Amino acid sequence: MQVQFNLTDFFTMSPAQRQEILLKAICETHAFHYPRNRGYRRAVEAKGVGSVMTMDDLALVLRPTAQVFKSYVDILGTPFPHHQPRGFLEWLADNLSIELPRDRVSLFRARYPSLEAFLRDNERIYSDFGFEIDTSTGTSGRATIMVRDEDSADKAVEGYRLAVYRMWGTKDDHEFIFIMPRQTRIAMSRIARMSTERLGMSTQVHFTIPFPATPDQVRIRSGRTFETGVRGWVERRVLYPFMNWMSDNYVKSAYVKRTIALLEEIAAAGKDVLLFGGWVQLHALYRRLREVGYGEGGRVLTLSAESMIGTGGGLKELYPATPAEIQADLRSVLRTPTGEPVPHRDVYGMAEANWAAAQCEHGNYHLPPWIYAVVLDQDDEIIPSSDSAGLLAAYDPFAGGSLFPNFFKTADRVRLINGGLWHDGRRVCPCGYETAYIARDSIERQDRLDEAGCAGQM
Repeated sequence: MQVQFNLTDFFTMSPAQRQEILLKAICETHAFHYPRNRGYRRAVEAKGVGSVMTMDDLALVLRPTAQVFKSYVDILGTPFPHHQPRGFLEWLADNLSIELPRDRVSLFRARYPSLEAFLRDNERIYSDFGFEIDTSTGTSGRATIMVRDEDSADKAVEGYRLAVYRMWGTKDDHEFIFIMPRQTRIAMSRIARMSTERLGMSTQVHFTIPFPATPDQVRIRSGRTFETGVRGWVERRVLYPFMNWMSDNYVKSAYVKRTIALLEEIAAAGKDVLLFGGWVQLHALYRRLREVGYGEGGRVLTLSAESMIGTGGGLKELYPATPAEIQADLRSVLRTPTGEPVPHRDVYGMAEANWAAAQCEHGNYHLPPWIYAVVLDQDDEIIPSSDSAGLLAAYDPFAGGSLFPNFFKTADRVRLINGGLWHDGRRVCPCGYETAYIARDSIERQDRLDEAGCAGQM
């Protein structure tokens, strides 16, 4: 592929340097994947793009993430790939830019009892490729399935460290509390676990949802898609209500109790902490803090000055409180030694991406400098402006890995500042980062609730 750069190199480049390097790398990435990735080649050939792309082709090589990571449903005619393992393996081979050994197909069973069992066999049978298979939360029952190899997993870890922890100022001695399950394939949780493990921070990291969350459990918990026949009847009539009862009466209380105990312990020790979770999970934490007396008579839980609250995944379920209301509630019970609310930052990203856009102190979401970001109009044309609103699209030619071209358009409408070629020094964010950024309060998630695919629902 293209000449490699360290991701840190992009922080010291001028916007013009980055633009030139990224555009060249996008063309080289296309040239690499075009002959190797049959699914990608068919998609771009249908739009008239050949093996050599030009700048006029830039919008044409973008694909919706569902076209890549969820299209097995349409091809197989079922949201259960473990029912048709060989058909799924053909789909997988079609969408990766490597050759999977055909003789290993016979090592798979004709059918699997669960998606988790099937994905484990994929990782085992292709263990020499170092596959790490992640899923979205699958709130529709149609799981997004992403494959990473060791190289792309390493790049995802490095990308998150630089794009999120660097922006937020979290240090190696921070304690990390993730209101997530440790044992799961949900992409955000997996990235959090991989990042901290590979950075040698395992002793500082706490996952407070104490139960595993397999793709099958998450699917049943959503109540939207069930198996057929007797198994489906059991899922719908027995497992679904039981799992919801467990969530409301046991799981929630378990992770809230564990999280509060950790916060009080860390606060007493004077350590810095990053508390990260979904909006709904954090609101459950607030309500319990109020029940035990915080927020009354000025009583607050005091965390160190360098501590921070992080959120991600958006609010992807019907919920009576808005993010702004939840944020205000948290401010009333979590404070720094000076009496100020513990700082809160959000992060924007996709389960399918190897990058995330972290919020700065001014509320803007900064794209990593190695990402070429643009917005599209209603005709899927790139809007050539330094301040424009449309559907966000991103090209990741360096940290995206070599399994597939990481050129995707999202279903999220945003206001993008200084994207693409159109950098205007007068519009640099007040925080000083010269990267492209999504303006605060401008993200409108166009994807339907039943296709939501992030960490907003566990």
